[in-house]
Amino acid sequence: MSDDTTAPVAAPFRNADAVFCGPLPVEISMEPIVSGAEFAYEDVLLDDDNGFFAVWACDAGVYPRHKDRRGSFMYLLEGGGSIVDEDGTEYELTADSILILPFGWKGRWKITKTVRKVYVHTTPVPPYREGVQKCTFVPTDEVAQDGVVSDGPDGTALLRTTEVGEHTEEMRGRARFVYVLSGIAVLENTDGSQTELTSGATVGLPDGWSGTLRVTEPLRTFDVISTPAR
Repeated sequence: MSDDTTAPVAAPFRNADAVFCGPLPVEISMEPIVSGAEFAYEDVLLDDDNGFFAVWACDAGVYPRHKDRRGSFMYLLEGGGSIVDEDGTEYELTADSILILPFGWKGRWKITKTVRKVYVHTTPVPPYREGVQKCTFVPTDEVAQDGVVSDGPDGTALLRTTEVGEHTEEMRGRARFVYVLSGIAVLENTDGSQTELTSGATVGLPDGWSGTLRVTEPLRTFDVISTPAR
């Protein structure tokens, strides 16, 4: 007799203490480097076909980058510096700002104070945008506004508020990566396990995950929705 049951898909989670202060056990090279720290460090929550999701930190330095394989979506937790597009446009990086480096972006990181962030890498799907792309940047004083931040071949980023109540969640063909800005909710998986979501927590909802979100205080989040998995 065949068993048609499917094991529930786990939703990787870190609470605020882990996000802001937890260990970052994975060492990664920062090459190419103009100057500064040779390595960054990260704690990986999820790495699959829908995206790469991690908490990351790097000390001061200057780092040229070309996003020729994936797009990057970032919420900066602390630190300072700037990001410079290839055309010389420069944006100041501060805590609680959002930075998106789309597929095709080219430019330079200039970190002046250790940056810690939550970030997602996603793989683009056609149709691609032609030419070198500019970054999308949301300064700290504009993060309070809900809406779509970026929408392109490498996914969608948005700021949104989920109101009090019970909400059924189901991911099919895509993943959702969430950083909680404010509010309180309980995420219940189909196996009955529960995760409390409060300010500073982050959670990944992979392709195939389903469950219920019970919001007791309006939940404001920065979300990244991946492109369809290849």
